[in-house]
Amino acid sequence: MTSRQTNRSRCLALALTTAAIMTLIALIAAPQPASAENKAAGEKTLQPLLPVPIPPDNPQTEAKVELGRMLYFDPRLSGDSSIACAKCHDPAKGFSNGLQMSDAYPGTKHWRHVPTVLNAAYLKHQFWDGRAPSLEAQAVGPIAAPIEMNQNYTHLVEKLSGIPYYVEQFKKVFNSDVNMDNLARAIAAFERTIVSKPGRVDRYLNGDKSALKESEVRGMALFTGKANCIACHHGPVLSDGEFHTTGVPEIEPLKTETDRIATRHFFATDQKYPNPRSVDADYGRELITKSAADRGRFKTPGLRELKWTAPYMHNGAFETLEEVIEFYSKGGGNHPNKDPLLKPFKLTDQEFEDLLSFLEALSSPEPLKVTKPELPKKVDGTL
Repeated sequence: MTSRQTNRSRCLALALTTAAIMTLIALIAAPQPASAENKAAGEKTLQPLLPVPIPPDNPQTEAKVELGRMLYFDPRLSGDSSIACAKCHDPAKGFSNGLQMSDAYPGTKHWRHVPTVLNAAYLKHQFWDGRAPSLEAQAVGPIAAPIEMNQNYTHLVEKLSGIPYYVEQFKKVFNSDVNMDNLARAIAAFERTIVSKPGRVDRYLNGDKSALKESEVRGMALFTGKANCIACHHGPVLSDGEFHTTGVPEIEPLKTETDRIATRHFFATDQKYPNPRSVDADYGRELITKSAADRGRFKTPGLRELKWTAPYMHNGAFETLEEVIEFYSKGGGNHPNKDPLLKPFKLTDQEFEDLLSFLEALSSPEPLKVTKPELPKKVDGTL
């Protein structure tokens, strides 16, 4: 497979200004187009991008998005003021971190790969195990997590209340003092602007048959046919939003590094999993539901912007899309709970390249970039 692997550039070039953000808000607010595909219950199809769903209790406004952008980049949300949301979900790295494992709070080590924020607004579950039901819930979870940002909520409210900008903006946007609920709403509003723009695949699905190259069209046919990727990857962002066991192999650091094993046991304890020190691998969704039927199940990721979000899988096991295709062509990995949807398939060299071409066509020509703001100073004039 080495001959098939190529270095994929993750350079960033598309800066989002406030005007661009408002263009996204306009898209979000647009009425959702009706179609036979949208109405067909249970039908597994590829669909063009739809407007981002907005919860009724958190409408989008320009000021709220801008407040969320400021909070997203502010490392003072962490206990030692060193880790911002953008540290792990870095715009320069596909809103992930480009590494196998997530960054962690100093003195600790993480045990999972960073899921990208790109298009998370379309998904009904957040985190690999789906423990957060909304972007709002996702936004505040890492802030308190000891292995991530390690911040006390009460202390954070007092900390931000000593920064005049935040006091003014919370009053302007929410007519409230600084508080965690509205902090979550602001960050979530910003994250709902971190979405793909309609691309060539969307134009093709909307009837422009010249939008894709012949190899990409062949790859789409493989995706929906022989390879059966569409069984789990369908809809506008190519995710069923559900959980599946695919048998992704455990990576060596999670087997051997004491600090990562400690994090696994801590997480199991925090989720009130019985006998947490018996957890000898990442059980995925089971750690949340406590159901053995969910062992090894992880959320189906969306497939848009794949070129910019490597490595792949919940533990970053695969560096390239070529490796991902090879894994699934073998019917996934070995796991007693493996989803029966996974079946091996054989591809010729040309079919392999065609499927890869289609997967890459799901990405924007250039990755999305958000400009880092100048952070506001505290009452005493310091950062």
